[in-house]
Amino acid sequence: MVSLAGKILSTVPFDDFIKLDIRVGKVVEVDAVPGAKKLIKVKVDIGGEIRQTVAGLGQHYQLEDLADKEVIVVTNLQPRKIYGIESEVMLLAAISGDDVSLLQTDKKSRPGAKVG
Repeated sequence: MVSLAGKILSTVPFDDFIKLDIRVGKVVEVDAVPGAKKLIKVKVDIGGEIRQTVAGLGQHYQLEDLADKEVIVVTNLQPRKIYGIESEVMLLAAISGDDVSLLQTDKKSRPGAKVG
């Protein structure tokens, strides 16, 4: 079974999982989203290409603490607008109650490195 924020979901075929393009990204810019308390806009280098996302991390991280951080991102989700901002990738995080922790590598990795 798969879990998302404590909710148990049904299993998915491996062929569906491998459709996800999961990569190492490097945070290159972070800004608050005007009018939103929890949302931040994060620009991530995914290996020679900069993509942005809107993430609900404003209560869990100081903006300056995210600069230059290596993060794990899903790069091939369909983009969507959040608060009028195009979100092109998804940052992956572990969530346990009120604790949120961005997934990271345990060693330095190059932006764009494939996660598998």
